[in-house]
Amino acid sequence: MDLSIAYEVADPDVVAEDFGDEIIVLNLADGRYFSLPGVAAVTWRDLVAGHAPETLMEAAATARPDLSPALAGLLFAIISAGLLRAAPDARASAAAPRLASAIADATEVPAFAAYDEMAELILADPIHDVEEDVGWPALRKPPSRV
Repeated sequence: MDLSIAYEVADPDVVAEDFGDEIIVLNLADGRYFSLPGVAAVTWRDLVAGHAPETLMEAAATARPDLSPALAGLLFAIISAGLLRAAPDARASAAAPRLASAIADATEVPAFAAYDEMAELILADPIHDVEEDVGWPALRKPPSRV
């Protein structure tokens, strides 16, 4: 994982919805979905705005050194889950990352939760996964996780 480059949403397999205090991200390739509340939501917004993880780490280290390890873990988890992909040619937002001010006031450790209990349902494609000899649903198999 290169911390010095920008990342972008790994669409079309990944979609996200911003609910203000929380962002829900759905990985259509493996059926998992993720909850990013509070500071994690701000981190996501800064990442998709084109700020490199390294920039966010520096902002966090200045504002809340005690939360820097948790933020590093969050960044690693988001990228490792395949939710973002490298976008080395992307330009960062002209605005400063919002993470520094959000993390300064944080009362919780930045983290996110992953869920896979609906993976079978998400992977069942009722429009495209109909096979005459099998019927519906012809479930896709999620890629193996390493």
